[in-house]
Amino acid sequence: MSIAVDNRQVVLLKSLRTNNRFYALVDPDSGFKNADAIAEFPPDIPLGIAYPCLEDGLNDFAVIRTTFETIDVFPDDDELRTELMGIIDDARGNLVRRLEELRDRLTSGQAHFLGTELQEFKDHIVHMCTKGTIRRTLDNMMKVDVFESVARTGAGRGGQPDPMFHYQFLPQHAMAQIGGMPPRPFIGRVFDDVLDSVTNPENYANKYTFDSQVFQKFIALMFVNYATTDPMFYGTSREDYGVSSDKDMQETPLYQAISKALRILEREVSGTAVEAVAQPEARSTFTPEGGEDLGFLFQQEEPDFIQALQGAGHTVEIPFGTEQNLLETLASLAEAVRLLKRMENPRASEIRTITAQAGQELFRSLQALQIISPLANDPIQQALED
Repeated sequence: MSIAVDNRQVVLLKSLRTNNRFYALVDPDSGFKNADAIAEFPPDIPLGIAYPCLEDGLNDFAVIRTTFETIDVFPDDDELRTELMGIIDDARGNLVRRLEELRDRLTSGQAHFLGTELQEFKDHIVHMCTKGTIRRTLDNMMKVDVFESVARTGAGRGGQPDPMFHYQFLPQHAMAQIGGMPPRPFIGRVFDDVLDSVTNPENYANKYTFDSQVFQKFIALMFVNYATTDPMFYGTSREDYGVSSDKDMQETPLYQAISKALRILEREVSGTAVEAVAQPEARSTFTPEGGEDLGFLFQQEEPDFIQALQGAGHTVEIPFGTEQNLLETLASLAEAVRLLKRMENPRASEIRTITAQAGQELFRSLQALQIISPLANDPIQQALED
């Protein structure tokens, strides 16, 4: 009796409609290639969420935040503010499409956070809502300056900033209503909560309201995702960064882990006969640069989470969050390219060309140095296409 050989490969597919990227297992003859942009994801295959699926949304957040910063530089220019608010509206539309698809595919059971226990994910959202998390730690670990900044601004002059961040659900998603839900629909409601915050026009009065009501929530969601996910799915191993066009991505640690995880999901969900694969190794650590002791973060009431954060089994050469920081900076440069296109100064086009060429060369150099993953989108190229 012949045994069917499963020779499917992992591909990262990008939606032309939402710009979301998901991993999938496909047959070599399916026509799907790694990094393909497609009109729609096939409805009958599991989709995996790992690096860089959530990180992609940071580009839209960066556009909104840097645009608000530009508005603050020219507070009396009403015409420019109108143009810039149009840019913010476009980015908000992108965010809505991204988040709606993530929510829908997660709640339907088609998309899965790979290397993540959904119950653990839910538990930490609940903890962040009820007990809170230290703002400074969130900023340091996620390499952002938002949580403490929001607290300082909210406290006002002479006030004492609250050192703890509490995730605050909107009334329609109150913890009293959703706390008893199973993990998957509960996480779907978390995405609903972020979506409702994104679509509320009152949250776009200025950078502070956007950061406090929208951006904090998304970064908190990313933080919990990182903290409850096996780091092999972060895409920060040296071998992952060494991927190039002439290297088979199927042999990288990230793609090997995704391949195993997706096959396990298929077996658990459908019960079909597929070749057995081992579960990933015991979860290693989510440790910020410098290896700080994070036991104080959740104190003694979340021992499993503390253990996951404090272990010392995962070492990378690129500091965690480096790529995110660089891409946010490049996104700011891309926003400058967009703004220069709107300016009527006779030298604006020349400056825009020079800026775009320098930004693209910098992006390619960072990829060649294996600092930015070859899977990352070039924000400058996106700005030029827009």
